[in-house]
Amino acid sequence: MTMASSNTPIPVDDGFNEYESAVKRQKSTTSKVWDEMTKLECENKNQLKAQCNHCKTIFSAKSSSGTSHLRRHLNSSTQPSPEGVPSIKNYKFDADECRQAISTFLVCGKHSFRTVEEPGFRYMMRIASPNFKNISRQTATRDVLKYYAKERDHVKEELGKAPGLICLTSDNWNSEHTNDEYICVTAHWVDKDWKLQKRIIRFRALFPPYDGLHIADELVLCLSQWGIDKKIFSITLDNASYNDVMVSCLKNRFRANRAILCDGAFFQVRCCAHILNLIVKAGLELADDVVCKIRNGIRYIKKSGVRRKRFYDVADKSFHLNVTKKLRQDVEEWRNVAILCKFLKVFYDVTCVWKVHKLLVDIVKGSYSFLTPMVKQMQEKFNKYWAEYSLILSCAAILDPRYKLNYVQYCFKTIYGVHASDFVETILSNLRLLFDEYVKKSKSMSSSLAGSSNVSDKIPVGSGLDEHDDNSADFGGYFDESDDYKKYLNESSTRSEKSQLDNYLEEPELELNSQIDVLDYWSKSSVRYNELSLLARDLLAIPISTVASESAFSMGKKVITPIKSSLKPKTVQAVVCLDDWMRAKGFSAGNCYSRFIV
Repeated sequence: MTMASSNTPIPVDDGFNEYESAVKRQKSTTSKVWDEMTKLECENKNQLKAQCNHCKTIFSAKSSSGTSHLRRHLNSSTQPSPEGVPSIKNYKFDADECRQAISTFLVCGKHSFRTVEEPGFRYMMRIASPNFKNISRQTATRDVLKYYAKERDHVKEELGKAPGLICLTSDNWNSEHTNDEYICVTAHWVDKDWKLQKRIIRFRALFPPYDGLHIADELVLCLSQWGIDKKIFSITLDNASYNDVMVSCLKNRFRANRAILCDGAFFQVRCCAHILNLIVKAGLELADDVVCKIRNGIRYIKKSGVRRKRFYDVADKSFHLNVTKKLRQDVEEWRNVAILCKFLKVFYDVTCVWKVHKLLVDIVKGSYSFLTPMVKQMQEKFNKYWAEYSLILSCAAILDPRYKLNYVQYCFKTIYGVHASDFVETILSNLRLLFDEYVKKSKSMSSSLAGSSNVSDKIPVGSGLDEHDDNSADFGGYFDESDDYKKYLNESSTRSEKSQLDNYLEEPELELNSQIDVLDYWSKSSVRYNELSLLARDLLAIPISTVASESAFSMGKKVITPIKSSLKPKTVQAVVCLDDWMRAKGFSAGNCYSRFIV
């Protein structure tokens, strides 16, 4: 893969053509063995000799003998080079590959494009390869943009080949150095090998106003450009109010294109991390007094070495805080702080959101009265999102062979008691509706394939009598009841046949604590549960948070810095996306660049 060719070439007038032609091609009539052999002068010009540059062995070099024996010697005597490193004997300076390596260096290290103009960098390149010609920062920028355009085509091809639907995460970010508002869109899907994939497909600067309508237009444009506007299953967003407007606009557009499942019941996913953050913040607002006392106490202790030593001495005695009268008065508050820390630790360690719900319910009913006002405030925030959030979480749990429906029933019964069955039935009915849509889609695809291949085999009903075919008519003479009975059994079994979802739910669960790859389970079960495995593949790809998009903002802060604040938005997008795509292909794991490109 070289920088010379591109589907959408960017004009380069910065000495690029002259630089390309600097490497002259050797004549085809000259054998490459002479790069490793030296011709020796002899008294008899008919007796030419050649000496190996490595082992100093002398061979005959008459023109009538050819060079095959010399090539065999070089192949047998030269040690193989490490994987990914070009052999010295076959090495030839490639300007395009060198410049692409520089682009990789700039992108992965978030280096300024001015780096290529620094004396130290140019000195290093001159020592590494005397054939290298210096490039300017403008040329380095154009190289990165061309590199981005090529890799973008590869990612677009990957998205087009995705066997199932694609889930999105999206979030906005404001650069403190340029004050530009950026949107990051990340695509998530399960590939043909049942491996979860993630790619950033947009990191673009927005133009005001930054409202839901304009962001919806930006997303529609993005999906159209990538050719996935009819392959979207869900989108995970934070709890900003403009996202509700944006999702409403997207649903209307997807409904018009018939590109949304279950009328959008599974379309919008609230970011779990943001929900927990809002819940904890709502509770801590009522505990500010205690938190402030703790912070002031820490400041007081840190200001004096004597106080700090005394505090650690007390801590070594398992926090027996009764050494002074002042500490005895604060025992009650310290006890409350210990209870508060234990309560908040559940949010810190949480992996099951339903446990948060259960904890809030238990605390309200419990004996810690000082926590009740705080927990009620947290409950109000939690309930606002739980109704729609629990559907996707519950369906994902049902499709985990260790949990299935029994675990979901247990969780809801723990939370709601006798009213749990109503919630479970709602979830199960939504899952059945979603499964029916996958069954219809599968049947429509199979019927279209069958219709195109078996049209000539179809015989119209009643055509025998219309054509007066006496051989096909039967008026009560010979009658084969066995064939008719088989047909009856087939029709009866079809009418009473259970769905794949029902059969899956009736199977016993796997061991609860067993370590399994759920996607691998569905990959192996795709023969038994064809349509259900397709549903599981798409639903289990839904991200429960926008962390994938927000992690790109950490990368953006390294790209847009005080000394790199003049970068154009399209350059920022190229650098951020390229870095993400390289990481997805394992480049950050230390693989050689040549292996990574292949």
